[in-house]
Amino acid sequence: MFQKTTTAIAFLLILSSCGVQQKSLSINDWYAFTKNSTERLQPSEAYECTNGMIRMYGDTNGYLMSKKSYTNFELSLAYRWNIEEQYKTKNKKNSGVMYNIPSDYPDKIWPKGIQFQIKENTTGDFIFLDQVTAKVNGKQVEPGASVTSAKFLENENPYGDWNMIVIRSFNGKITQYLNGKLVNEGTEATATEGKISLNYEGSPIDFKNIQIKNISKE
Repeated sequence: MFQKTTTAIAFLLILSSCGVQQKSLSINDWYAFTKNSTERLQPSEAYECTNGMIRMYGDTNGYLMSKKSYTNFELSLAYRWNIEEQYKTKNKKNSGVMYNIPSDYPDKIWPKGIQFQIKENTTGDFIFLDQVTAKVNGKQVEPGASVTSAKFLENENPYGDWNMIVIRSFNGKITQYLNGKLVNEGTEATATEGKISLNYEGSPIDFKNIQIKNISKE
């Protein structure tokens, strides 16, 4: 356990040395949108936002969308499945973090962009939405409405434990890390900048420690 923790800390220190100072994203940096929305909502109108943690649950799919657009960035955050009895569901756990969502793209479930899939047994997959594509393992991903490119390895912590995600996007190269290990990588992505979203897809989930910084190299 000590060795695993030390390795993860060292990994984060290396990443944090490769760019400008990280900015923590507060609840004021987001707006909410749900499947039943006719307009954008304040985050607290859709989800519970307390003590630096975002708790997403309820009957309606939706997301928190960043107000700003980002290019050449590193995004880090922690997530866990909410296991409290009042929030439990029988559905297969499913969520995601989307990035490089075009700033002029209309709010809808789900928008155009790239998703770090958070899902039982498939956490770390790329999901390319609305014709976005990239090269993975040297092969072009066929564009489509929603196309999956599987992770390289499984590294999700046990149900209910916190997991650490790091996403890097630089000039079309996209890399996804889960708990200190590279789990997916692509090049020549056709979506290279845009907004970020935290998705709620019917499975209660918590997010915290959301940070972003600009990077100047891969």
